[in-house]
Amino acid sequence: MAESDLATTLSFMLGSLPEVSVGTHLHNRNFLVGKKVFAFMKDGGVALKLPRPQAQTLVANDQAVPLVMGKRVMKEWVVITYKDPEEATKDLELFRESIAFVSKQK
Repeated sequence: MAESDLATTLSFMLGSLPEVSVGTHLHNRNFLVGKKVFAFMKDGGVALKLPRPQAQTLVANDQAVPLVMGKRVMKEWVVITYKDPEEATKDLELFRESIAFVSKQK
């Protein structure tokens, strides 16, 4: 699957939610609530910020992998990949949880 197809699907799905904007940084599509990034395109999938216990559960259930930036494993970020971009729509509630989580952070 092309990353651009997933980015298009996510842009359509998430861009219509209140307070969500879609941007580009370093040639990657990112998704913001206010000025805070809650998701971005990464290695053919989407990186998503969630509370640490929820991120750990997704990894433990093989639904995601931890996000690694350089040598650092990001504790509240996971990467989810989809075989088909339309599969991402089934995770709309997960994206909403990410939005809520990031919105509460200072």
